[in-house]
Amino acid sequence: MGVCWADECLSEAKFKCSGCKTAWYWQCQHASWATHKKECKTNRMLYDMEQKEKETAQRPIQKPRTTHCTGCNVKYSEDYESDQICPDCGYTTCESCSCHNSRGSCYCLNSNFGHSYCEREPQWYHQSSRTGRMYKGDYHPTYVHDVDLKDHMEIFEDEARECNNCGKVVRCLKEEVVN
Repeated sequence: MGVCWADECLSEAKFKCSGCKTAWYWQCQHASWATHKKECKTNRMLYDMEQKEKETAQRPIQKPRTTHCTGCNVKYSEDYESDQICPDCGYTTCESCSCHNSRGSCYCLNSNFGHSYCEREPQWYHQSSRTGRMYKGDYHPTYVHDVDLKDHMEIFEDEARECNNCGKVVRCLKEEVVN
């Protein structure tokens, strides 16, 4: 339940707008319906987009075909083979779509082509290329730009704990360091 959207009515609302599912109203709904009706189409579109995102996230991901590059759709041949294949999601790339240092981004949310994000230096591009969702798990790298982090233990948590991505018991980076 929510609070009625009508002006000057703070009653506890028992009814929800069937269009947008976000506006709550009470018996005074008729007075404010004209105002809400203008907003309702936008709210309905936003609601539908949120529902579609939830459905997409719950749906099992189909592995892409291995005969073509998932990035640019070029067909592989004997002379032109795939450069990398993700062992988890099946994402394949040709040499053109693979970048020598970032190696592209596969469909996996917690790793990239089988390499866990938690063992790497935090980067803004750690995300799933299918959903666009950012990796929000733990990080516990040992090196950052060839600097051994064992000399900088102040950036790690005080106690070792289980990483929420790979399950290893390690000292993870503090949250304020990652963000």
